[in-house]
Amino acid sequence: MTEQEFNDLFRSYLSETSRFIARRTKAEDVEDLAADLFALAWQKRDSIPKGLELPWLYKSARYLISNHNRKQQGRTSILATLQEPQSAPSAESIALADLELAEAWKGLSTKEKEILSLWAFEGLEPKQLAAALEKSENACAIALSRAKSKLTQLLNSENN
Repeated sequence: MTEQEFNDLFRSYLSETSRFIARRTKAEDVEDLAADLFALAWQKRDSIPKGLELPWLYKSARYLISNHNRKQQGRTSILATLQEPQSAPSAESIALADLELAEAWKGLSTKEKEILSLWAFEGLEPKQLAAALEKSENACAIALSRAKSKLTQLLNSENN
């Protein structure tokens, strides 16, 4: 990937990746994590699959956020957990605004929530999910279908 191609990638996906990060971390960490993400992308620019740049960025952002959160947990005290969150609401929080959906959402596993969030809120299709989750496209399509079915079943059982 040339420098110009990387610059185009940066301009194209900075806002989307920043929103992705903002839904998963504190507002004051978004800029630093986005900078770290694109620094990593620059280092690995030749190994980013053509046409799957955004899913690759989402996958890498998930790892960066996870590492960042792990570091932060070691630094923060118990009192910090009692404070009001100072970040944008997560994709899950937005979905949980509906009480029936909230109850159904609680019945999903962490993996089911992640794949549904990437599909519904980030707009990823199975091929992109495969790149973001490092699984086969078929495995992602099956997992997505099962997660949708389970959520539908949980919603229907809430209404009965």
